[in-house]
Amino acid sequence: MIKKSVAIIIFSLTLLSVHAQGSLDKVVGVVGNEAILESDIEMLYKDMQIQGMLSEKNPRCEILSMMIDQKLLVAQAKQDSLVPNLDNIHNEVERKIAATIAQTGGNREMVESYYNKTIEQLREESIALETEQMYAQAMTREIGMKVKTTPNEVYKFFKSIDKDSLPVVPDQFMLYEIVKKPNSEQAVIAAKEKLLNLRKRIIDGERFQTLASLYTEDEVTAIRGGEVGLTPLEGSVPPVRMALLSMRVGQISKIVESEYGFHILQLLTRQENNGVIQVNYRHILIRPRYTLEDRKAGFAALDSIVNKIKADSVSFNTAAMYFSDNEQTRINQGLMVFFDRRTLENRPYFYKDELNPDDFRAIEHIGVGEMSEPYKAMVSGSEVYKVVLLKEFIPSHTVNFKDDFGFISGMYENKKRMEALREWVAKQVKTEYIRIDRKYENCPVVNREWLFN
Repeated sequence: MIKKSVAIIIFSLTLLSVHAQGSLDKVVGVVGNEAILESDIEMLYKDMQIQGMLSEKNPRCEILSMMIDQKLLVAQAKQDSLVPNLDNIHNEVERKIAATIAQTGGNREMVESYYNKTIEQLREESIALETEQMYAQAMTREIGMKVKTTPNEVYKFFKSIDKDSLPVVPDQFMLYEIVKKPNSEQAVIAAKEKLLNLRKRIIDGERFQTLASLYTEDEVTAIRGGEVGLTPLEGSVPPVRMALLSMRVGQISKIVESEYGFHILQLLTRQENNGVIQVNYRHILIRPRYTLEDRKAGFAALDSIVNKIKADSVSFNTAAMYFSDNEQTRINQGLMVFFDRRTLENRPYFYKDELNPDDFRAIEHIGVGEMSEPYKAMVSGSEVYKVVLLKEFIPSHTVNFKDDFGFISGMYENKKRMEALREWVAKQVKTEYIRIDRKYENCPVVNREWLFN
């Protein structure tokens, strides 16, 4: 009763506030305390139209249905205090805007005319929509984590698939790497000294978030005072993960070195659900400032290692273990692993779209067991120099139980998660406060009891 009363008050206030802003921002629905704006529906409609994704059915009804589901997830995520990882939102929005502009041949004015908004307005609204999607995804993961499967269930699922409908597993790559960074002790010392000074200022009483906003070189978290957002601990790079595991809430870490650069961390929260540890923390990232000569020295060091491997003076795996600058892969003799955020597991095989584009270009024309030529790559925002060994290549093929248990298990888990999500939504719509504008009364998703106007 209290939840519904709050929702009614917010619904009324929202209607009043957006009425003054004009019809484009009209509220056409409320789910819990979350408003559905007509402008959001129209923006998504135009996104789908420009991408050629409009269906033959009523697309606005489909968008409304999707938004009701999303608002239910967002409302519950906020009620459960789930904080999504918002690191890549700005980059993703900029990528989408750039892609949209590119589709018009680089004509920004045409994009603004099509959406009837400035690029800046599009950016702000897109960031709001992307943020909401991240909250919904966080709640979706929470629901999905309760799904458990057994090998026997996976086998029965596989046998139930019609042979003519078996999916194709994409190309898979297993890679080993040797990484060298630009070479300069002075640049590293300068970065560490800057962090030590910032750490002292925090311990002496200055606010971590204020200094993070001013000095961190992680542009995405800078706008949130260095806050990363609630994320699985397993997804953090090993040095950061190890530091967070040993920290108390509120504690400031010593300097932590990772592939991104040098950090100081402040642990904000740590919680465990179904055996999965999630953390929220702030960090300040400082990267060493390398000169052109430092870069040349780093590449020369890698070139020297490659020459030794070619001369059979040392094996690739041994060289990776002793000389690579990537702490995460050197402990595995250079083996690269992909962290799957869906399963929260590391796996040694990459699909093509999971590879760094620089890595794929390096292996595109080499065979299994061959080593690439040294190349420059951008990794975690930093320039590094790499050579990779293509250890194994599994060409695309129709899925089979013997070789592709992991792939089939993922398919079955996805199916079970979708079923769990549909069941959750069906339950929520019976108890959550929902109101929808009468103009959508003919949409299949809309219950007549929800209608207003």
